[in-house]
Amino acid sequence: MYWNAACSPDCRTPVTNGWQSSSAMQVSPLFVVTQRRDLAARYQTTTRQWLVARTTYRRLHEAPVKNITALRDAARRLDQLERGRAALLRDIKALAD
Repeated sequence: MYWNAACSPDCRTPVTNGWQSSSAMQVSPLFVVTQRRDLAARYQTTTRQWLVARTTYRRLHEAPVKNITALRDAARRLDQLERGRAALLRDIKALAD
């Protein structure tokens, strides 16, 4: 028996599945609009979380007695949210083209 049931007996013929799309596949305008709305909503939510994280970081940084562990965690959270916002913004711009 062959290791891949979809493999032809000589295994020289490439196997293509029906779900694979061609490189010239057309994307419907409705799909693009829906994706942009979804990304915009996610961007707004992430921005709100980023603002809260930034306020938390500033509050911890300006405290008279520094809690280094909490400050480090707040900085890590702020960085993660900033990266997420940047990625979402790139995706939104890519869909605008």
